[in-house]
Amino acid sequence: MKKTLIVLSACLMIASLFIFGCSSAKSDSIKIGVAIPLTGASAQDGEAIKNGVKLATKLINDQGGINGKKIELVVEDDKGDPSEAATVANKLAQDKDISAIVGHFNSSCTLAAAPIYNQVGVVHVSPGSSAAAVSKAGDYTFRVITTDAVQGSSLMNWAVKDLGYKNIAIVYENTDYGAGLAEVVSKAAGDLNTNIVAKEAYEVGSTDFSTVLTKIANSNADVIIVGGLYNETALIAKQKNNYGLSKMQIMGVDAIYSDALIKLGGAAVNGVKLTGYFSEVSKDPVTQNFVSKYKEAYNNTPSTYAAYGYDATLVIIDSIKKAGIDRKAIRDHMATIKDLKGATGSNSFDENGDVIKQPLRLVIQDGKFTITEK
Repeated sequence: MKKTLIVLSACLMIASLFIFGCSSAKSDSIKIGVAIPLTGASAQDGEAIKNGVKLATKLINDQGGINGKKIELVVEDDKGDPSEAATVANKLAQDKDISAIVGHFNSSCTLAAAPIYNQVGVVHVSPGSSAAAVSKAGDYTFRVITTDAVQGSSLMNWAVKDLGYKNIAIVYENTDYGAGLAEVVSKAAGDLNTNIVAKEAYEVGSTDFSTVLTKIANSNADVIIVGGLYNETALIAKQKNNYGLSKMQIMGVDAIYSDALIKLGGAAVNGVKLTGYFSEVSKDPVTQNFVSKYKEAYNNTPSTYAAYGYDATLVIIDSIKKAGIDRKAIRDHMATIKDLKGATGSNSFDENGDVIKQPLRLVIQDGKFTITEK
């Protein structure tokens, strides 16, 4: 019922937007919308994304902007809620001076907002939505994060083929993202002739994982694959020691890459392995420049979502530089982007607006994320 109301709401919003298909050329600035969660369970990631977006904007504005026009950000809080995301999308799409949008973060929010953006014809670039359904969201939907299928398959190849794990426990958050990643991991396990011996969901914000860990302790698992964010991953790592699982390997994807994982988990997260596209210790010059400028601006280390926010802004800036501020022209150029260097690697888009790039293998050693080949 909730999904039906969201879709109906989005459709009613779309009906009022047809006159707003083009951006105005008369403005003294170039407006980019930003639709992210600044309150709610995902607020910490939303703030990181905002920081990345602001940094990319500052760097281009410090160089004189684009054709003498400075970029102006219009930031909206979607609260990580699909209904609010549709409302925010409606508001941004109605502003004819907004050329493109960075957003949304949560897959459920992107899927709720995408019909509005696509009907009106304004590009939005997600810095965090990895669910498979986003691939079919429309021609004006792009993302700089790879799909769950790419990340999950890469992670499982590492876990099974290279590390030799045979009995997999999946622990995932009860969201579109978590369920999608769990499904990908389950399919990959079947393809690799590996056993799924436990598959447990938890609610976002959970702090007690006793039930989940008791089941895993009785499952004969030799690795835990986490389909969630860093807060819960840190708690799982700390609490598993109480259930005879002190030597149990934890693995995940880029959603757990954050200094917060290390701060919350302490020594318990040493040895955690993950696939990802950003590492502050990367020797790539573009990544190192981003890390340096970010630390200078915010006096802390960027998370993976700060890097994704930065890259989402870069692809929009590149498209406006090359194609101008017309919304359709921006979309048409963005679809042709190949190997645009960013903080998370080289960005190219396929026919669905999905980014194409290869993940790094990372491990936490001595309280730091490091790149590993093992």
